[in-house]
Amino acid sequence: MTERGQITREMIVAAARQLVETEGVEALSMRRLATVLDTKPMTLYHYVPSKAELLMLVLGQIAAEITWTPPTGSPEQRMVGIVVDMADRLAEVSWIVPILRGGSYIGPSALRLVEEFVTAAHEAGADDLQALSLWRSLWWLISSELSFRAAAAARPDGEIPWYDRLDPADLPEVPTVRSLLPEWGRYSAAYDLGAAVRAQVRGSIGEWRAGG
Repeated sequence: MTERGQITREMIVAAARQLVETEGVEALSMRRLATVLDTKPMTLYHYVPSKAELLMLVLGQIAAEITWTPPTGSPEQRMVGIVVDMADRLAEVSWIVPILRGGSYIGPSALRLVEEFVTAAHEAGADDLQALSLWRSLWWLISSELSFRAAAAARPDGEIPWYDRLDPADLPEVPTVRSLLPEWGRYSAAYDLGAAVRAQVRGSIGEWRAGG
């Protein structure tokens, strides 16, 4: 059995990261990690005070490895670029999105993105509340889309989509939706997250400049 002194915090974080990346966050526990490292849970607690702290260390390590694309161009272009780049990078590690949506972890890397976004928003005419409100709205937009994609990817192969299971004859009260059902899958596949972000940013800038 591995004793204290033979284990380092770096070893613990590395093992925890491998566990969550291969088996999911639900698999992470101090007892399970102790088994992986061939030690006792209390030995791990000597280096990391809690599972929550350990998870934050893992997220911090991942965030530090992400290379963000430097935003360029007009304030609008920079705001859109920051958010779309964030969506692209998080799509590569989508298992962390539900954790970030919980709001319990905001690391330095994320704060740098907020800094750049808010600075651009100020240049576009936003006050502090407007800038942070737009950032929050866009964060929920991209995190919801990434969660939706992850759920779709986890569905069994061959599962019939909900819109193909409906009988149009049972939907007399929603004629517009009923007429869209045959194309629902095609329209969903054509959804452009970048275009949605751009539209929201552009609309907000228009309101700020109009004094809304």
